[in-house]
Amino acid sequence: MTTRDGDGLVLSTTNAPYRRRIDAQTLAHCVRTGDTGSWTVHVATFFTDVRPGLVVSFAARQEIDLETLARTYHSIRDETGERSPDLEAELARLGIANGSEPDQRQPLRS
Repeated sequence: MTTRDGDGLVLSTTNAPYRRRIDAQTLAHCVRTGDTGSWTVHVATFFTDVRPGLVVSFAARQEIDLETLARTYHSIRDETGERSPDLEAELARLGIANGSEPDQRQPLRS
């Protein structure tokens, strides 16, 4: 899949519910910086409606590391309440527990 095809699929899914369109450069900036400005719903849709493999591929094409991707996802999830169990599973599979922070859950004590 070419960059253009991959970005086109990501953007068509991300933009589908909305009249206003986000472009790849703006989406990448929002994900990279965590500053979504007026694009919060688009970024949330990117994380929840785009297949996890495409989310990770988009980040790689835009030179966004997985820790940054996860950190922004968790920030958007916490802000909007929208979550993607499939993306969370994919990030865990790739060794990213919770944003840039390692999983710090303590074992249960009896």
